[in-house]
Order: sequence, then structure tokens, then C-alpha cells
Amino acid sequence: MNRRDVVRGFLISIGGLGVACSVQNDGLPLTGRYLGQEPPGSTPVVFAPGVVSTRANELNAAFSPDGNELYFSVWRAGQNTLMAIKLNDGEWTDRSVVTFSGVYSDVDPFLSADGMRLYFSSMRPLDETGEPKDSDIWYVERLASGEWSEPKNLGTPNDQGPDDYYTSIANDGTLYFSKFASHGEGGDLYLTRLRDGAYGEPEMLPAPFNTESSEHDPFIAPDGSYLIFTSDRPGGYGEGDLYISFRDSDGAWSDPINMGDTINSPGYDFCAMLSPDGKYLFFTRTMNRNGDIYWVDATVIDLLRPR
Repeated sequence: MNRRDVVRGFLISIGGLGVACSVQNDGLPLTGRYLGQEPPGSTPVVFAPGVVSTRANELNAAFSPDGNELYFSVWRAGQNTLMAIKLNDGEWTDRSVVTFSGVYSDVDPFLSADGMRLYFSSMRPLDETGEPKDSDIWYVERLASGEWSEPKNLGTPNDQGPDDYYTSIANDGTLYFSKFASHGEGGDLYLTRLRDGAYGEPEMLPAPFNTESSEHDPFIAPDGSYLIFTSDRPGGYGEGDLYISFRDSDGAWSDPINMGDTINSPGYDFCAMLSPDGKYLFFTRTMNRNGDIYWVDATVIDLLRPR
């Protein structure tokens, strides 16, 4: 199995089952931060079982900076669709398809630090008359009404294709993402730098990040001090493991460290994302052909930091 399998779904997947679930807890609406879920410890647990993580294939977990919106992806009707759950008058709403999704395959949401842009990967055409294409990075902007604008293609970083996935942006504007050489096979990690308001040509990260194995789904810490990514390189615990590399004060990166058998599983672990308050690490785990969103106390990151 590779990321293409888990992102584009399984042919025998049960598809949209569980998508229209009600956000209820023993008949009562869910309230409080993080959908009112009991915070995890140092062992990952499924996030919001039966509400966010269901019998359908879910992946990604991107909270808005204020914590009042959750965006994630669901495999339904033969493609990935972006969903949102929002805190409204103190209660979390049912999941719903975001206004710009549901027609083409959309995945991997990421919100800017100010919450005014939502980046995602999509196979939508470049214009209304075109055919669906390989996966590019797109974004929408928050309007004065609070709704999202029409999607815009990010441009230059997509030019080397074919498939571009999983946006993550540091506070200095540097955007990290992954490219796949042949529609899902052999991912590599890239970055593109923000200059004069636009992103330039992508740069492949050097070894030891990229290897002959597949590396993808980079999450850069807001301050740029560490990078978490997924790789199927030899020596892991499952089909794809989470690794972390730390950057020192001189800008040098440490050798990537496997995040261990508590974080990683025999399945596919990917799509790492830190909560806006920095307290929790979210990621996706696919086991037995079903993807769920997990979370764990973010102190697991500090325990791996070189001393």
C-alpha cells in the first residue's frame, strides 16, 4: 500500500457510510474545545470516534486558529471530499461538505496562521471547461461574510507535477509539500519560498529527508524548528511511519528519527498536523482498509528532541 491507495480510497471501501452522522454524545450536543473530547496522553487514541472518525475513510485534521472549525477529508462517492464541523453558539454542528468541495477530489486541508486562507490539494481542472487533472495545490480565501471564496490554483509550485499533496506553512511563509513522480508512486519532500507575495520554484529537500523510498506529507513546525513526515523507508514499524527531524540554531537538520512504535503502527501512519495551541499532534492511521484520525499529547515531540 502507498499514499495513492489511502488518499484515493479503496475499491472495496464502504464509501460514504457514517458521513452523515449526528454530532451527539449520549443524545446531547457536543460542546467545548476539540469537540468536548477527553484529551489524550502519550499514547495515540482515535479522535471523536463515531463523530469524526467513523466507518468511512477519514484523513487530515486541520483546526482553525481559534479552534472553532475543524476541516478534514472523507472518501465518499468515489473521491475525497472536504468536510467541516464548526462550533456554533457553543455547540458543534454536524459535519457538512464545504462550499467549494464535492465535485472534484479534494484532500489535505491546511489553514494559514491567521485563518484567512485554506490550502488544499485537488484534481479539479484549471478552468471551467477543462478536464480533471493531476493533483495541484489550491487555496480559498475567507470573505467578509465568513464564507470561502472560489478556489485559486497556487501556480508555480504545481508546475513540475504530476501530483502535489499536503501543504504546511511555517511562520516565515515557507511552504512545504510533497510531489509524486508518477501519480502516487515515489513521493519526495519539497519546499517553496515566499518572495514578493508569490511562491517561487520548488526546491527538493536534500538527503537524509528524501531517499529512494517514498517520503511525503511534511508538517513543518510554525517556528521551523522541526519537520514531521511519512516514509516507507526500511526499518519502520508498518507500511508507512512518521519520522521527525529537528533543526538546530545554526539551521542544520538532524537525521530523521522514527517516532517509535507507540506513535507508529503496523498500518499506514501519515498526515501529521499540530493543533493551533501546540498541545496535540493529530495524524491519520489506516488499518484494515479503514482510515481514522488519531491524536496524542504533543509532548511526545519534545521527548524525541536531541539533548
